[in-house]
Amino acid sequence: MYLKQKPYNKIGVVDSGLGGLTVFKKVKKLMPNKQYIYLADSANVPYGTKTKEQMIKISENIVGFFNEQQIDLLVLACNTLTSIAMDYMKSIANFDIIGVVEYGVNSAVKNTTNKKVGVIATKATVDNGLYEKLLKKNGIDVIQSACPDFVGFVEADCKDYDKISEKVKEYLRPIMEFEADTIILGCTHYPILINYLKQYTGENITFIDPADSLSEDIYEICGNYGNKCDIEYFVTKNPSDFKINGSKIIGEPIDKVTEME
Repeated sequence: MYLKQKPYNKIGVVDSGLGGLTVFKKVKKLMPNKQYIYLADSANVPYGTKTKEQMIKISENIVGFFNEQQIDLLVLACNTLTSIAMDYMKSIANFDIIGVVEYGVNSAVKNTTNKKVGVIATKATVDNGLYEKLLKKNGIDVIQSACPDFVGFVEADCKDYDKISEKVKEYLRPIMEFEADTIILGCTHYPILINYLKQYTGENITFIDPADSLSEDIYEICGNYGNKCDIEYFVTKNPSDFKINGSKIIGEPIDKVTEME
């Protein structure tokens, strides 16, 4: 979608915390023979409550880190970061950048039959309005719902069924009343809650995870060449929590996590 085929081998992935691992897992499955650097900016989680000015400053620090790492491509595994700061990041980066939003839009446009799409996302992503703008440009009726508690549930590895289910009902009820047949998971943390979401909506709603088509496109761009898989994990806070909860998400042990100063 964004780039012609290029010989990328060193790929960065960034999110405010654990959510980006849902993207990284799919990218790594298609391209196991790459060098990866994953950055969880856990000191600033959640991004969804930040102002535009705060996000620009955060994005500046992220680009600075990955410029030092000399990566080839950065995957913004965060809808808030993509919506608010991707254009600015591209202007100061020494590498190419790819984000998640347009993949969610394109997949939803292809999937919906009644031209009604719901978007669940952080407050910052909803307020930015990029999803709504792009969907309406494609002739789609849109309803958005900010879900401020979802990221916290994931980061805390919350298993309180009643608490989560209550919030799912609160956030998704307007979308169900709107009669959307498709819902975009507009935050990379949300696929981790998919069973709760499906239990409320039933099987007649299709959930779009932008990571599916994004990972396929990155594969088309990069190819699966290289010598071996090499992964480095960095966090800005709570490395032990990331190691434990992150291992559950990607389905394999995370042995080493470096905490950045």
